[in-house]
Amino acid sequence: MTTILRVTRDADGLQEVIGRATLVDSRSHFQPTADVDSWRQSLIGNGNQMRRVCDTIQLVASRRCTVLITGETGTGKEVVARAIHGAGARAKFPIVALNCTALPASLIEAELFGHAKGAFTGAHMSRAGFFEQANRGSIFLDEIGELPLEAQAKLLRVLQDQEFQRIGGTETIRIDVRVIAASNVDLGQAVKERKFREDLYYRLNVVSLHLPPLRDRRDDIPLLLDHFLEKVRLAEKMSPKQISPEAVGYLQSLDWPGNVRQLEHAVHKAFALSGDRDTLTLDDFDWKPGFRQHRPSIETEQLIGVPETGLDFEQVVAGFELSLLNQALTLSGGNKARAAELLRIKRTTLLAKLKSFEERRVAKIEPLHEVERCPRTSQGTVLIVERDLAVRKMIASTLREQNYRVLESGTISRAAELLDCWKTHIRLVVCSSDMSPSGEEGALKQAAEGLPWISIRDRQSYPQPFSKSQSDYNAVLFRPFTPEDLVALVTRITAGPDTALRSEWCA
Repeated sequence: MTTILRVTRDADGLQEVIGRATLVDSRSHFQPTADVDSWRQSLIGNGNQMRRVCDTIQLVASRRCTVLITGETGTGKEVVARAIHGAGARAKFPIVALNCTALPASLIEAELFGHAKGAFTGAHMSRAGFFEQANRGSIFLDEIGELPLEAQAKLLRVLQDQEFQRIGGTETIRIDVRVIAASNVDLGQAVKERKFREDLYYRLNVVSLHLPPLRDRRDDIPLLLDHFLEKVRLAEKMSPKQISPEAVGYLQSLDWPGNVRQLEHAVHKAFALSGDRDTLTLDDFDWKPGFRQHRPSIETEQLIGVPETGLDFEQVVAGFELSLLNQALTLSGGNKARAAELLRIKRTTLLAKLKSFEERRVAKIEPLHEVERCPRTSQGTVLIVERDLAVRKMIASTLREQNYRVLESGTISRAAELLDCWKTHIRLVVCSSDMSPSGEEGALKQAAEGLPWISIRDRQSYPQPFSKSQSDYNAVLFRPFTPEDLVALVTRITAGPDTALRSEWCA
């Protein structure tokens, strides 16, 4: 008889006592020690993307289907796996979690399926494997893409038949286990490269749940900060602390390549550096040189690099200023007073700069391009074509809040690829007027014929709106603009019966 008490304290915000499991004769009897209805408390965030994740969990929690969780490292895949288990009827039985990268190749089969007494040298007694320990509960296979091909074949049989034999044993053991897998790599690409079995991929990918990176749900950062701050305070047994608004705004502006895990580590560090002070400041989070390198608003190398042919200094500086202004307006939800506070300038100064951009043409900073995974339900699909990363992200986040599906591109060529692939779904194009030579933009517009088109322009270069001879559903959005301006224009030009964004179901 073996008694196991598992307590987890992971890096993504979940602190949970799994419970006490007693293994007797290859069966698991489980007495839960936590409220099974508390699964939602482990998922920090109230944004649209987190709400969609929670809705999916509620739909699949009581089902037997396998779930494949994808997302970057540190996005909280194990937290979601435990939430799926905790939200269903299996919550009163154990969940067994294992990282496939931590299993030695020579011991994978024995660890997963167990072994009989005398099966190999040193096997002095029978041992139940992970699947047997998870009987009637769930098993979470993290980093499933790292599992060797030979082990993948054996795993496939268990998923299909729900039975196996221990190594060296002759008895067929039947189990009832809900399998939840996770990967931070593209398993579809791994299948093409013959690194992952195609039949196993489709067996695992019955329900796919993608976790967005932290940079795509910045509105949840204040809640996560409060959660981690309280968690550290309790662990250190210290008095309550808070984070200054300036520091919160700064942390929301970072890219966080390590996602939620990196954010928690940053709070731990700042808490330690704050000493006896009751407020964590920006200096506490900016202690290490280079920590700001992930801040999307600072494109230092691009701005400082001077080509041999020279550059237009005023144009580059103006482009950088506009990028900062749009980011601050995005973070503040269009509140100009709050945006000025984030930039440490007076509100009158911010208003003056916004007004000045109506009379100047500014250059754009070369960005990356990205395609967002579509939400389960959507008002429609919008293709955004904008070179400036900050402006593009502001448009994307604004439209996501209105429940639109968003496709993003930083180049005309990439936009053409997206348009060709998603033509039957796209209902609106939002395109910057200075993306490329007019020939390319014209070709893109011709390919998008019949779709509503919003052109983002500078007032100086295009002082008048579209003429009456052009489509009633085309419009110009002048820089600088706020999220409210964008929403109002999108609502107006999509109000017609022929071009309204139709509600869609995304499979």
